[in-house]
Amino acid sequence: MKLSRFAIVSSIAVGTLMIVSSVTFAAKPVLVMEWSNGFPSGPHFNLNIHGKADGYTWDSEPGGGSVFVPEHGTSEIQLIQNKKSNVSELTVLDKRGDAFDGDPAKVQLPKGEYQVYARILAKPTKNDEPANVTFYPKLVEACDDATTYHLNGDGIVDVDDLYLIDTNSDGVVEKFDNPDLNGDGIVDDADVEYWLSAFGGLTECTDSDLLGLGVVTTDGAFLQDGQSLERTKGKSTATDITQMFMWEGIAFNSSLDLSGPDGTYDGNGVPDGNLTIEDLVSTDINGDGAVDGEVIPSEHDLNSDSSVSAADFDIWLGELEAAGLYKDYAGNPVWVFDIADLVVYGWDYENNGSKLVQVRFYPTNTTDFVE
Repeated sequence: MKLSRFAIVSSIAVGTLMIVSSVTFAAKPVLVMEWSNGFPSGPHFNLNIHGKADGYTWDSEPGGGSVFVPEHGTSEIQLIQNKKSNVSELTVLDKRGDAFDGDPAKVQLPKGEYQVYARILAKPTKNDEPANVTFYPKLVEACDDATTYHLNGDGIVDVDDLYLIDTNSDGVVEKFDNPDLNGDGIVDDADVEYWLSAFGGLTECTDSDLLGLGVVTTDGAFLQDGQSLERTKGKSTATDITQMFMWEGIAFNSSLDLSGPDGTYDGNGVPDGNLTIEDLVSTDINGDGAVDGEVIPSEHDLNSDSSVSAADFDIWLGELEAAGLYKDYAGNPVWVFDIADLVVYGWDYENNGSKLVQVRFYPTNTTDFVE
């Protein structure tokens, strides 16, 4: 339901999330040191990744602190953070990897930054052959809450604003529309609270409701592009895998990537994964329906100097950034979940005989790590 050029209203229902894994964090940072098993001491969340043989069955209801993947083969595991969510514990949303049910295993983390460690456990395979796993990180999708709440311009979000929402998507915005968002038969403050909290209940981006930042440039990369763990005889110690969560690159709305791989507008909107001046001259900025990438329209002369140059491109990027459509982290690595309100990060997880991998998440805002 588009309300303006950059404002989109989300009326997604807020689902009830099952809370698992009991962890209490102190208000002040906790000084911790590394234990002999490689893990730091201190408050943390646990995620156990179990390798299972074909035909294994289990309770598929959300909950617990475990996900299940094949003992041999590749599966996708997704980790999700929503900055507007009230989830306070690690929450397993989907226990099974895609090799079992066609969908990735999904785990939601409470908002915040973590230091992350992993170790491979359980016995080695038969004949003492080493078991191993490899994590390959990827950015699946990212989006911001594009909801505009002050619709009548009075600076107060109340029931009057609800009457300006086209909740049934028929293109009509009027008092005869139905802003009874919680379905209790009346329109009151409870519907306003529902509206304000709707984004916090999301665990994936939906193009029809959110402002997507789903395109990541070909230059985007994690500081660590993979991590292997091997289980042999003897003690298994944890490895710091935090660098697999540190990302640098450019995230921007996919609708802006109009120029083709050869750098020119081809009329079909074939993306090349980058924003360039060719994308600027391929964009219908004034909304008149005319876009011509060969004869540069005057609307793209943003600084009014009678030419379209790098200076205009820089102005355009600034406008996009202000509108939340463009975020530049090139050369400035950040915690991957910080690039948007909702981020889905994933692992392509290759398992070669591992029965158990333990991953721990230590919140950096409550933990001081000692070398």
